[in-house]
Amino acid sequence: MSGAQALLDAWEQVDHDGAPRSAAAAANFYLDFLPEIPGDNTPHIALWERDGTPDGILVGRLGVRRPVVRIGKWQFPMPRLRTLNITEGGLEARTTATAQRQAEYLRQLLEGGTIDCISVFRVPLDSEPGRILAQGLRKAGDGNPELIGHWYTELTDRQGCPVQPNSAKTRSAFRRKDRKLLQTFNGRVEVRELRSRDQLADFIRISARIGEASYQQGIGVGVQDNAWWARILGIHADNGSLRGYLLEADGENIAYLVGTLISGTFTLIATSFLPQYRAVGPGAFMLRRVIERLQQDGVRWLDYGVGDYSYKELHGTWRRENATLNLYGTSPAARLASILDTTGKKINRALYRVLKAGGMLERLKRLRRHLAERSGSSQPDQPPQQ
Repeated sequence: MSGAQALLDAWEQVDHDGAPRSAAAAANFYLDFLPEIPGDNTPHIALWERDGTPDGILVGRLGVRRPVVRIGKWQFPMPRLRTLNITEGGLEARTTATAQRQAEYLRQLLEGGTIDCISVFRVPLDSEPGRILAQGLRKAGDGNPELIGHWYTELTDRQGCPVQPNSAKTRSAFRRKDRKLLQTFNGRVEVRELRSRDQLADFIRISARIGEASYQQGIGVGVQDNAWWARILGIHADNGSLRGYLLEADGENIAYLVGTLISGTFTLIATSFLPQYRAVGPGAFMLRRVIERLQQDGVRWLDYGVGDYSYKELHGTWRRENATLNLYGTSPAARLASILDTTGKKINRALYRVLKAGGMLERLKRLRRHLAERSGSSQPDQPPQQ
């Protein structure tokens, strides 16, 4: 653990030329987070140097897992695999030469027989390692990459000056929407910021109750009042990176947003609002106030995470394409898993094309959200007060 920490610290001391930093692979989070992942996990950190200076990093964990193949809503277990899981933001290189050395390292791990699978989570395809993996580590299409958008907002420039991401017309529309919310609550609106551990229990409790009333409860996302969320947010609180926000309107907490601030990048972890106030846009109101505060503090980037949601497209200034892929070795278990994985993904992609072409995909999403919100509406409308 001490050796892994030293390598992570060395990498973070390098000048990354103002690029967004990943909270998941941060030195002050990743190793503390490992015990929360089910199973036995050993840190696997590799650092590449060029002319005596860190030039690339691999942040992952070794373990034995039994992944599943998902076809629609059904799941089928695969063989147990000795796996190297490379976390999001955990495969970076500053130069093409180092990225090529990393690729050769991954090939040797798979050919050596000690690892059945290398899972790479959300590597940006415009990065040096991403370009190589997009072409195939060993052959074209290797790993059956699944692509998803990842949105950011550039908050300040390299000199620390605020960047205006929207046009004058869009900003005018934002102000009208903000006035509508303020008028609804007679101007009694406040965004409260929480950072410390002694504030965390109340923040989790209030945020969880807001989420219970929304569609997020039905799909199992957002802050929940349990030990896992207390531990994860507690790690961020202890290292000083936690940023939690509550939108209080006329004495009622109607929205929350929580994230982590690491190396000039604020990463949004979760957000939600009470659905009965949807018409006045509490979620968007809070996001804009948080953006303003982050700009005042000189924060460089806001990382929204993956997914092409409308609010990200509206406020985001940069969309990257990320890929998640599974690279399999040569053992019998690995070969079988590769066949099952490839078959499942082909079926899912075919189903997706059929549903999208027939207009069913959007209707199913709306129905899922409606049913989830109806389920959440059985919860009390008023979250408990502090």
